[in-house]
Amino acid sequence: MVWALALTIAVVVVIGIAFFGVGSTDERQTLENSEVDVAGSAERAQAVADFPVAVPTMEDGWAERSARFTDGDSPRWKAEYTSPDSSLVTLIEESDVSAPMLSAALPGTLVEEELTLQGVPCQALRSGEDGSEKTGISCEGEDFGLLVYGAVSSEEIRSLTEAALADIQA
Repeated sequence: MVWALALTIAVVVVIGIAFFGVGSTDERQTLENSEVDVAGSAERAQAVADFPVAVPTMEDGWAERSARFTDGDSPRWKAEYTSPDSSLVTLIEESDVSAPMLSAALPGTLVEEELTLQGVPCQALRSGEDGSEKTGISCEGEDFGLLVYGAVSSEEIRSLTEAALADIQA
């Protein structure tokens, strides 16, 4: 009786491996039709957004992960990137930087430094309330609010923020 149960489990495991496969993510390739087109999404979003939609041009090592524009009472542009060290970095843009935006993205936010990037007043931020240390930069322009954050170095956050500001001001 035990041998029948063991044989059944072994057959299920073999079928599961055959069906789902075994491999690492290094072996997987992104399908051509599933690549993210941030520039195309931003172009469509710009037609209805009341702020300039940022599409930062990043150096090698950065990858676009997703892009979404949400219309409504509080229009929002959100783009996610993979940093050179394979960490998630998120860019959120609205007509201004609001308290709900900050608290949702970076709970327990602390302002570390007031700074000016490309003539725009910004704040360097840090959050660690939810157990993971995140850094961010928020910038408030005349007609936009920008927040860039992630669990990466402040240099990577600053790099993406400066690229986004350069695109907005172009």
